Amino acid sequence: MSFSIYLNLLNCQQFVKKLLSLAPVPPASHAQANPIFPSPEASSVPFPPIAEQHSSLASRLEDIREVDEIKFINTMRTLSSLVFLTTLLILSGCSPAPSNGTNESGSPPTTNPKEADMGSKQAQEPEPNLPQELPTPTIQTESGISIPAEQSSYCWSGTCADYVGGMDLLKGHTLVPVLVGEEVSIHMGTDIPPDEWDLFEYIEEKIEPIASTDGSFQLPKEPGTHYYGASVRWTSSQDSLVSLGSTSFAFAVRVVEKK
Repeated sequence: MSFSIYLNLLNCQQFVKKLLSLAPVPPASHAQANPIFPSPEASSVPFPPIAEQHSSLASRLEDIREVDEIKFINTMRTLSSLVFLTTLLILSGCSPAPSNGTNESGSPPTTNPKEADMGSKQAQEPEPNLPQELPTPTIQTESGISIPAEQSSYCWSGTCADYVGGMDLLKGHTLVPVLVGEEVSIHMGTDIPPDEWDLFEYIEEKIEPIASTDGSFQLPKEPGTHYYGASVRWTSSQDSLVSLGSTSFAFAVRVVEKK
């Protein structure tokens, strides 16, 4: 609504008000209140002049504009605060380094000097220089008696072979007489001795282990025929579970009394 239309409405109100003042007024008991244009008797406050109404309207419009500006400023401040807090939360959540509540930066993990030295030694230590050909054992007693052996299963220089084992391997084997209680030593003919020795004796189709760490053991002190088996293995200096080569064999002796 334009300002000129508003003034026309105000003039119309004044004109109607004058007409109502000239009309006869009913008694107070029968008079009805006019909600739109109250009578002079019903209103104790005089209607303000048009100039004062214009001034009051301008003041109200100015107050409305100020209130709107204050609301707009408060809204922008709230939005700015929300944007700042959201950005801060996103940056803190995407940080690659976990926060421990201090300003100190995380220190790199330390390495035990002994572990580092062991790792460098293992990296620098070469693997054993084993021969290309499969080594054959040399078995002798302390009195110098040689005992022949029968080759069994092996894995050497990338080649593996499986043989029948146990007592079947020694069928038809020539028995060598040896003295009771003598010590027997086994040499594999390599510059580097095996890392693992597994010696055992066949007794009535059973296997009885013989404790040995270097391939030597003692013969029984009672006469009789004895069947033995052996398995040896070379392992990596980097990892003992890695085998560089292995071989196994069997031999038999006839233990006799000393003359």
